[in-house]
Amino acid sequence: MLNKNQKQQIRNGLLQLDFSDKEVNVYISILQNNESSIPSLAKETDLSRGTIYDIIERLKKKGFVTEIKKGKKRRLIAESPTNKFYSLLDKKHEDLQKTKVVVENILPIIKAINIHEDYKPQIRVYTGEKGFKQVWDEIFSYEGKNFLSIARMETFILFAGEEGLSLILDKKNKLGFTSRAINEYSQEAKNMQKEDKKYNRETKIAPKDFQFPSTEIIFGNKIAMFSTQEENIILIIESRDFAETHRQYFEMLWKYLPINS
Repeated sequence: MLNKNQKQQIRNGLLQLDFSDKEVNVYISILQNNESSIPSLAKETDLSRGTIYDIIERLKKKGFVTEIKKGKKRRLIAESPTNKFYSLLDKKHEDLQKTKVVVENILPIIKAINIHEDYKPQIRVYTGEKGFKQVWDEIFSYEGKNFLSIARMETFILFAGEEGLSLILDKKNKLGFTSRAINEYSQEAKNMQKEDKKYNRETKIAPKDFQFPSTEIIFGNKIAMFSTQEENIILIIESRDFAETHRQYFEMLWKYLPINS
């Protein structure tokens, strides 16, 4: 017999594989018995015999249940699930691949529609680890494959974590992105500057008198603003005007900062 936790694990898994709640109840009942009948299943699941019969027919078509005869009696047993479960995985993978092709076909058209005279700026707010990942996914989807950043590295590392920063840098290299950075003066910033070549990056360091509590990344027509760990908020501003203004701020600073500080 299955214990409570095992039943719940099977239930959760089957529901994700598009079983209905009633199908799950009947299937689990069959699994727990060597042989089942329509009356016994109705009694165990509190479902009517007519409902049980319909569910059994669906489970038989899915290949999870088979019927055997013992004399004049019909008995229901669970089929070996291995091949069927892998078939379901293959089907889901095939469906995902088809969906991917559909998205790849329509996304350029949708994006082209957004670039018209009625373009409206947007501001989106993200929080937490999930939000942080979403924002970086958006940055790394930029077709220009480059970005500008202004940051206090200690603050950003606290927000992202050492492991998070390492993953970002690795993905940046893998995708072929280049970047330029203006960082607040610190030993951490100077150490990172030494690795510029490794990460396809150019870095300049601001004078000691200037501080940047938050981090700003400019890419395309967007600006991603990462607050401190305490505030734990990320803004995406999608605006040609704002992005270009901040890009010019960056270029002005870049022009007058020495390569090595």
